[in-house]
Amino acid sequence: MRDAADIERAMGAHADAVWRACLVYLPAADAEDVFQETFLKYALHDGPFRDDAHARAWLLRVAINGCKDALRAARRRDVSLDERVERLGEGAVDAEAPSELGLREVLDAMSALGDPPRTQLYLALCEGYTAREIAGICDMPVGTVYSWISRGKRRLREVLS
Repeated sequence: MRDAADIERAMGAHADAVWRACLVYLPAADAEDVFQETFLKYALHDGPFRDDAHARAWLLRVAINGCKDALRAARRRDVSLDERVERLGEGAVDAEAPSELGLREVLDAMSALGDPPRTQLYLALCEGYTAREIAGICDMPVGTVYSWISRGKRRLREVLS
């Protein structure tokens, strides 16, 4: 188990990025659970990290995988669409605030993309990773990453316009 100072440092440095990644996939209530599980796994992970960027990539990959697991579990529970919209409404931002409304629209559009472009697009646009770094994180060829980012941007433009 990692010491408390290391865990606090990682949370201070990477909590915002992990939280945003969780919100791209899940409503706020479910995102909180995955966020906490991600840092719990970090605390229990004994392996070393090469540097801070490696730790950040590891945390984001664990968070994204946790979100995908949560989505799979939600599908297995056969929750009706009305219930999901209701839950999203509870965790949604205030629709009266224009800046927050734009954020909600973008997050909804990202959620509608589906996974292959969503993960790559999020890592590129929100986290600032290069295609080569994303290829390493997602374990896929660099050319494929470029294709998914391009397709994701195109679909995002179509949905938002």
